[in-house]
Amino acid sequence: MQQKHIWNIVLIWLSCLLASGVSALELESFPGGLVPGSEMILFEDEGAELDFEQARAQLSIAGLPWVAPGQPNLGYRRSALWVRVDLDNRFEEPRDWVAYIGFPNLDRVDFYYQDAAGEWQTHAAGSALPFRARHLLHRSINFEFQVLPSETMSIYFRVESTGSLQFPLALASASFFASEAQRTLFTSGLYYGLMLMIAIYSFTVWFTSRESGFLYFALLVVFGSLYSLSAQGLAYQYLWPEAPDWANRATSVFSLMANVAGILFVRSFLNLKSLDRRLELVARAFLVMAVLGVVISLFADSGLVNRMALLYAACLTVLVTLSGLLAKRRLVRAARFFVSAWTILLVGILLELLQRLGVIIPPLLAYNGIQIATLAAVTVLALGLSDRLQSMMEGYKAAQQDLLRANQLKIDALQQADNVKEEFIANVSHELRTPLTGIIGLAEIMLADRSSDLNASQRETLTLMKVSAQRLSSLVNDVIDFSAIKNGHLALSKRDIDLKQVCELVVRMTRPLIGDKPIKLVEKYPTARLIVEGDEDRLQQVLFNLVANAVKFTPHGSVTIGVEVLELDVRVSVRDTGIGISTTEQQNIFKRFYQIDSDEARQAGGTGLGLSISQRLLELHESEIILRSTPGEGSLFYFDLPLKKSLPEGKKSDRAASGEGAATKGDEVVAKPAGLTAALQATGMSVDRRSNQGPLNGDDNSAENDPAGGNIHRQEERGKILVVDDEYLNLRIVESHLADRYQLTTALSGAEALEILSNEKPDLIILDLMMPVMTGYQFCQIVRKRYDSDELPIVILTAKNRVEDLVKGLSLGANDYITKPFSKEELRVRIDKQFELLNLTHVKRDNQRLSWQLQRYEESEKRLRDREQRLAALLDVTGDPLLAIDETGVVIFINSAAEELLQVTADSVLHQSVNRISDELVPRSPALADAVHFPFSEDRISCPGSTEYFDFELESTRGRFCLLTMRQVDQEFYLMVFETGVPEARVVDEQDEAPGSLSLPQIVEEINRNVERTQLLGEYLSQIKPEDLHKHKDLVEELGHIDKLINHLSGTLVPDDDDDSELKYREALVKVMQDCHYYWQKVTGESIIDLAEKSRIWSVSIDNGRLRTRSMNRYLSLDKLPSNPRWRQVARTAYFVLSKVSSDEEARKALESSVARLQEIVEQKALN
Repeated sequence: MQQKHIWNIVLIWLSCLLASGVSALELESFPGGLVPGSEMILFEDEGAELDFEQARAQLSIAGLPWVAPGQPNLGYRRSALWVRVDLDNRFEEPRDWVAYIGFPNLDRVDFYYQDAAGEWQTHAAGSALPFRARHLLHRSINFEFQVLPSETMSIYFRVESTGSLQFPLALASASFFASEAQRTLFTSGLYYGLMLMIAIYSFTVWFTSRESGFLYFALLVVFGSLYSLSAQGLAYQYLWPEAPDWANRATSVFSLMANVAGILFVRSFLNLKSLDRRLELVARAFLVMAVLGVVISLFADSGLVNRMALLYAACLTVLVTLSGLLAKRRLVRAARFFVSAWTILLVGILLELLQRLGVIIPPLLAYNGIQIATLAAVTVLALGLSDRLQSMMEGYKAAQQDLLRANQLKIDALQQADNVKEEFIANVSHELRTPLTGIIGLAEIMLADRSSDLNASQRETLTLMKVSAQRLSSLVNDVIDFSAIKNGHLALSKRDIDLKQVCELVVRMTRPLIGDKPIKLVEKYPTARLIVEGDEDRLQQVLFNLVANAVKFTPHGSVTIGVEVLELDVRVSVRDTGIGISTTEQQNIFKRFYQIDSDEARQAGGTGLGLSISQRLLELHESEIILRSTPGEGSLFYFDLPLKKSLPEGKKSDRAASGEGAATKGDEVVAKPAGLTAALQATGMSVDRRSNQGPLNGDDNSAENDPAGGNIHRQEERGKILVVDDEYLNLRIVESHLADRYQLTTALSGAEALEILSNEKPDLIILDLMMPVMTGYQFCQIVRKRYDSDELPIVILTAKNRVEDLVKGLSLGANDYITKPFSKEELRVRIDKQFELLNLTHVKRDNQRLSWQLQRYEESEKRLRDREQRLAALLDVTGDPLLAIDETGVVIFINSAAEELLQVTADSVLHQSVNRISDELVPRSPALADAVHFPFSEDRISCPGSTEYFDFELESTRGRFCLLTMRQVDQEFYLMVFETGVPEARVVDEQDEAPGSLSLPQIVEEINRNVERTQLLGEYLSQIKPEDLHKHKDLVEELGHIDKLINHLSGTLVPDDDDDSELKYREALVKVMQDCHYYWQKVTGESIIDLAEKSRIWSVSIDNGRLRTRSMNRYLSLDKLPSNPRWRQVARTAYFVLSKVSSDEEARKALESSVARLQEIVEQKALN
């Protein structure tokens, strides 16, 4: 017993010795941060029953310092831990400090300190208490206290927790704590921001690809981030500050959820099912247990939940490690990413487990290791998922490529078959259209020839032949249209059209179909013009089919074509009183090849494609044909189109409601002769070549009888047309249609046409496409290399009517495209329009040139006015008041003496009417005001050879003045000279003036005489002829005196910079030509030879088989420039190039600048 007592005394003595070895923490030298464990006195209250006084005594007696590295960490214990820290304060004033614990998952921490009065104060905080219990709103458990000056004080802590019992205590001043809080908040925000981005990215990829691995990975990142938020106390601070019970268990719950997401991710990422069946079964069992653990954690004791989380984490670690090693052993592609990430994460998890179990770890790794490891592992796994996704995409892409190749082979085969079919249709169409064009054209020629001896029977035969050919042409067109619609190759050319005019034109075209039938055509239109958007030709085709069918199936009665304006649409209707259509047939009538089974239908004939094509055409216009019909009573077809705008009629129509051009005679309608040309000129529209039907009576010459038929071509010179076609029959037809209006030249091949073109340029070319050796496309390309579309229009006349043929022709430079067979009227209208456009192009080009010239003239006038002003200023040599006025009465110069005399300023009167000065002089000197008033009185203007002076009195100033005329080559101006102090006004002859220096009137007189001499000398020299020199020998000697005088004047008066001005002049010429050459090639892509040929300004010669333009080339170099260059040719070339490249802003500005510079130099030379 005595020995035991002695041993207790020794232990107490050792404890006191160790405790006495703990020195107080000097706050003055302590910067702030974690308090070393060696500075703390610890006492473990195993029963958690001691109060503060008892614990304080035990700390003094049995308290021991923490001897291990770092901060105290006792692992999972149910006991309470008492801690004492001694502080040595040497500050001279009280200071506020903060004590905070970086492990926020402690259930409760009680803090004790002594205030200035010596009273012990206590405060409690922790995860089991509401967040607001903390002094500062910070994730750590913190307490504020005041440090007393120059004293040693002790602070006490009681720590209790159902989880890991650790105490990372830190002390800091208020400022240090605030800065540390900002730093940790920034790093935490950066970490969680990165995790959020990775989660959102993974969710997005999963949503788009439906790859489950990305979903599980995103859930793993989310639950792992929530675990970190809870472990660091941020979740308690920001998410659930009023739920301490949940905050105490949230860390473990989210850890269990992360286990669930982790095992799901491993199964998906490593494909455990195919990797190892046994591991898959273990993973499934663990998944079930983990889900069950999550459910239990929501209700069980928090201490039990914490231990469950550690157990599950350890099991998951083993399972994942085995799966990763097996996957790497079997060379799974994803294994390298998985093993790398798991190794990093495993280190972090082990650090977290060891720290929770009480193993001493450095603080940086103890409290941030799991976050660092998680971020690195998530990054590696994200790369692995991206690699997996890329691998999947490569597999999908390879499979897709194989599928595409297989499909492409099928598509190519189908396309080849379709191309063969289209080519067959095109060839058959061409082969049918060419003879049909010949038949129709020849029939029209014979019917139009009034001088032939054809009798009525022969004319009727020709008419029937023409109509039959047109019906066959219509059939071919229907078949081709049907094929194009079926294959989706039919494109519309939409624009604004007048629907009323379309209807009127269709009525004129269908009127001849009535023949001898007792049918009345009735037209009902509103007075306003109705504008809709659509394809004009196709709407004509639809309406023609409807009206033609109505005429066909109406034995007698009427066919009414009406247009009605609805709210937003316009309705076009065709109503007849024919045989009608039964309900059963109405359901099938718009099907292709369907025809009504009746005697009337069989008698009318047809292909059964008209209504089907019309319906499809209206569907392309976003409309449809509606049918209302009663058998035996008639039918109504109508369709609606969106109304763009309604315009008032320009003039009142005199058409009756019953139709124009029809006179009723009994029950029949006799059609008045109305040529299609007149209708086209009245409407301004083109004829639909697919629906032309000629008159049955053969009266086809109405165009010639039409008084308006050729107004636009009544010119002094007829246009020249080159017709190119390998079929002589087609040349003959075109020539017969156009020979009375134009001068035609024909060619049977492209080569022959090019030879004709090299000798003479026509105004227009009519071109066939299907020609041997050189096709029309190739010919068009060659022509467009030399001539633009506005210089030489090309109209394609061919049997090819496919959209791709039309697009190709227009893209290669054609101006218009006409398909065979065509009518005489259509050909004439199309050609007339091209000549109108050609004339407008010429007018536009002339207007551009005139506008440019007008601008240059305005600039020249300004420079002339400036020159007058400078000349007047040069005359200011005597110091007398001087006023210069141009021929329009505008003041161009006033010297300072005149300003002083007249009491005006130059700024107020220059470039203003001289009458402004006159008005100001009225109250001061009415006589002088009258003399200054413009226009000047003739008796005040001095005559040549004598100067007439007039007295004036202006306030206290008296003197005289004279009004002189200063003559120039192209205009004159006036000089008003005032002399003060001279009392007598008189007429002075220049010979009476005293000898000595010349007076201002004498100088003016000499200048006028020099101008007169220059004009007379120029006139006489220009009139000298060779025979005059031969007859008058002495004239040669006299001309030699002129040369001597010129040499004398040039040596005496010509300025030194005359050579410089000549050099600038030559340089300006070369600069303009170089700019013309450069921008011509840049914008048009053509050579200097093309520029010379198209401008027709410079000659082109052939040298050794090559085209050259020697004269133009000399103007491109200063060394080769002729001694007397022709600047007018240079200016004309510049104007021509400007008209071609005006669309290019850079070229236009550069050329305008160089031409303006040349113009200025040329005008300066002329003025000098």
